[in-house]
Amino acid sequence: MPGEKRDSDPDGWARLRFAIIGPLLADPPPPGDLGVRLKALAAKDWRHPVTGLPLRFGFATSERWYYLARDAQDPVAALRRRRRRDAGQQRGLTAQLIEVVCAQYR
Repeated sequence: MPGEKRDSDPDGWARLRFAIIGPLLADPPPPGDLGVRLKALAAKDWRHPVTGLPLRFGFATSERWYYLARDAQDPVAALRRRRRRDAGQQRGLTAQLIEVVCAQYR
């Protein structure tokens, strides 16, 4: 529907992550060169998969994605965001814990 706002595109994010580190998987850097290639990726602008605005990812983020995808049978699936185990459940404090927090505040 036109004008509809999407907050997220999980597959779009996985494809973006793969687009960033995919060249490293296709042409693995020689020993000692991975850091240089990751620094170059960290300095590059990428397009947000929902808004299209430019964004950057840090060295450590790209490195984490690289090792996650490198060891996976399906790299794109490995780069999808994991669903929280407590998703859909109400997170809150018990009555006893609320009382302890209130007492501490007082």
